[in-house]
Amino acid sequence: MKYRWLLVFALTALLLSVPAYGEEAQEITAQCTFTISPRAFKVERMTDRDWATPNITEPARNPWVEVESPTPMYGVYVCFGTKLYPWEIQARHGGQWVTVYESPGAYAHEYAPLPDGEKTIRIKPQVEKSIIFNITEFFAFGEGEVPGWVQQWQPAPEKADLLVLTGHPDDEILFFGGTIPYYAGERQMQVVVAYLTCGTNSKSTEMRRSELLNGLWEMGVRTYPVFGGFWDKYSRQLSTAYAEWGKANIDRWVVTLLRRYKPEVVVSHDVDGEYGHGAHRVCADSLLNCITRAADSAVFPESAEEYGVWQAKKLYLHLYRDNPIEMDWDKPMDYFGGKTGYEMAEIAYGMHVSQHESGQKNADTGKFEYFKVEPRESKYSCYRFGLAYSAVGEDVNQNDFFENVPGY
Repeated sequence: MKYRWLLVFALTALLLSVPAYGEEAQEITAQCTFTISPRAFKVERMTDRDWATPNITEPARNPWVEVESPTPMYGVYVCFGTKLYPWEIQARHGGQWVTVYESPGAYAHEYAPLPDGEKTIRIKPQVEKSIIFNITEFFAFGEGEVPGWVQQWQPAPEKADLLVLTGHPDDEILFFGGTIPYYAGERQMQVVVAYLTCGTNSKSTEMRRSELLNGLWEMGVRTYPVFGGFWDKYSRQLSTAYAEWGKANIDRWVVTLLRRYKPEVVVSHDVDGEYGHGAHRVCADSLLNCITRAADSAVFPESAEEYGVWQAKKLYLHLYRDNPIEMDWDKPMDYFGGKTGYEMAEIAYGMHVSQHESGQKNADTGKFEYFKVEPRESKYSCYRFGLAYSAVGEDVNQNDFFENVPGY
């Protein structure tokens, strides 16, 4: 009997020492201490949870960030700014630095598992030239399941269901409303989100890129977005916008998007640019020009050779007057615990903090209005679209972008 109780006690102690199956890992960042080489500015910025205050090293060869924790780290979530580089994590083993994780540097936000548990690690780029190494935010975790809010991106799919082409970060929310949460989250479709521009300079690009990643993840997107690489510049005229970036450059990029990701349906901006922005106009105009040209191998033959040609089945443009459709973003969705598409769009826009003081003058009232997810009754309602191109006939039910598309 004595030994039986000893056995029970030992088993109980063992079970208490092991995280329960499915138990979420605890964030242990507050326990960590940081050392950066070479000299850097304000290490605490890596943990202030403010995407506008990155930690930046001075340009140097072989910079690194060392992290020490009194308890083992089983994973770290690293959010980068500036240009992305291949990087690695080294751990201190027997007095030697040993590589325990390598990344090609494809994602600005990346989770790195450390399955053996590490108390001392170094994060360093795998480049020989002098660079600026910038980490905007850092999170460390103990043992357990990775929390759902930690972004574990997958590459954009070779075959998409839906392509959303937007002028700037947050446009996909303000003007397209529940489109992304409904199709990416509730219906679990392969959704590729592409951004023509992502900022006016390096600093704004870093901040807005982090905000859009946070917003997309919240809306159910799990495949990393696509960036056009065009610097944003405000214009009111389509011709001015094309002159800034080059019409052929824009069309080439749009055709390549269509061929590379092979979407069945494409959604983009109003031909008038909603409130008139040239970048919005360019997205709509280029798609109208390129939606059928992407199927012609003589058009931009380099991408035709690399990806093949493609004909998307349908193109919807925001507020398009022909073949109008009004989507219902007010239906509760199981994937989001009963929240609606419009509600999820509002939550996602909450993550675009840098834009919350931005807005425009109302052309009708002359008053300044802050940007918001455009409600159903708004002039720029995020519920209203039009079928600008279809290879599968006009909509009848007018409640689904994939109506008449074979297989959907």
